Amino acid sequence: MQLDIGAHDFEKGVKQPIRFDIEVMLEGAESPTRDEIDEVLDYEYLHSSIESAVSKRHSLLENLAASILEEILLPEKAVAGVVCLTKLSPTGFEGKFGCSMAKVKPGRMT
Repeated sequence: MQLDIGAHDFEKGVKQPIRFDIEVMLEGAESPTRDEIDEVLDYEYLHSSIESAVSKRHSLLENLAASILEEILLPEKAVAGVVCLTKLSPTGFEGKFGCSMAKVKPGRMT
């Protein structure tokens, strides 16, 4: 996804390619009884979580990741999540870099 993100003046107004890697940990380890989407958490909500978070400009990857993390932990079945964001071609830099954030809902995993 191409996003206008960055804190530096030379990044503002410039779209940069960002890779999203998202993991959601679910309560329990049971397999679905049927091979149907209504048996599991429908991961379509991850797409809407990203769309909601990128609807406004962020200067920092960390703030964008935190916003996505809050959204992906909304379903009751979600007990923890990890959001990794990577700038694939950072403006003014050769290489890739990014950030990862993880969160566990209080009292959900012991």
